[in-house]
Amino acid sequence: MVQNSDIVYSATQHIDRLMRRVVLLMLAAGVLAVLAIWRMEVVDATIDPFNRFGYPAMLLVFGATFATLWRYPGVLVFARWTGFLCITAVLEFDLWDQIHVAGPLLGNYNALTILNWLPLCYAMAFFMLESRQAFFAAASILAFFGLCTLLRSEAATSYAVQDRSLMVNTLISHAVLVACLTGGLWLKHVVAVQGEQSKRLNLLAATDALTGLANRRVTLQLLDQLARECRLDLAPVVLLADLDHFKQINDGWGHAMGDQVLVAVASALRASTRDADTVARWGGEEFLIVLPVTRAGEATDLAERLRLRVEALQVADRHQCPVPVTLSIGIARLVADESGSSWLKRADEALYRAKNDGRNCVRLAEMPEA
Repeated sequence: MVQNSDIVYSATQHIDRLMRRVVLLMLAAGVLAVLAIWRMEVVDATIDPFNRFGYPAMLLVFGATFATLWRYPGVLVFARWTGFLCITAVLEFDLWDQIHVAGPLLGNYNALTILNWLPLCYAMAFFMLESRQAFFAAASILAFFGLCTLLRSEAATSYAVQDRSLMVNTLISHAVLVACLTGGLWLKHVVAVQGEQSKRLNLLAATDALTGLANRRVTLQLLDQLARECRLDLAPVVLLADLDHFKQINDGWGHAMGDQVLVAVASALRASTRDADTVARWGGEEFLIVLPVTRAGEATDLAERLRLRVEALQVADRHQCPVPVTLSIGIARLVADESGSSWLKRADEALYRAKNDGRNCVRLAEMPEA
């Protein structure tokens, strides 16, 4: 259903929704990974005292974060930053500790595990933080790893060649990973920009420039769709409304005042209808209100409320002289096997009768001839 207030989701909203799903998947994967490593170290008898408490704590944090983010999507930004900082701090602290060990890194299980898990920090930076923040975070991690490489090369003695080769190769692979993720970040930015541009173009193509209401083109598409999907128990209704003596307003107060009146009437009509209804600017001073699901009698009551609300509008010129604004409305309910053009024609005929009956009134359309 076409609505003037919310035509399409923005690209930023779409990315946020997608990001929440990615974070939830990463948390679930993290829980499984911690369980697998915990069990492996217990079976191999390689678990140290710190990890005996660290692994349960990580599972608790992952699980609590998953439940909170599932229930409260608004904490996504806090969860992204907290997760990134905690995991990065733990891995960097462990790496800093491992470069000072006396033995070689090639046979060190903990050191190799840390090197294998460090790419997670880069991935989290690019997929969980804002663009500029992600780039600087990844560059900082890479610089820290480069510092660790230099320190390890100086600290190693008999095994200096092997450790230097391991650290340098790992540093190069991390640099390539950051470069690839930077390309992905640029692509994400391009998609976001194109999405926002597409939204603006769709908005311009679907709305009236002056009033912000739906325009005639998209409303005609909506009417054709409703005519094809008509349900007789909740048949849609159109209200075709026309401002009375609008030419006199333009001639007497100027076209600027006429535009002001159109904007005020459009705002009043939109504020008095449901979110499911579509209010469109149909012509110069004509408005079309489409009620997709309406029971008998509801359309007439709504039309009368709209007429009274427009009549009560307080529009004044620069000298604070009131400008009289009234509305004539024709109502037509869609019948079975009726085309959109026939439906509109009956609404127009009802509006014509309202004009002939003195204006500022509501008239129902006659049923089509069998």
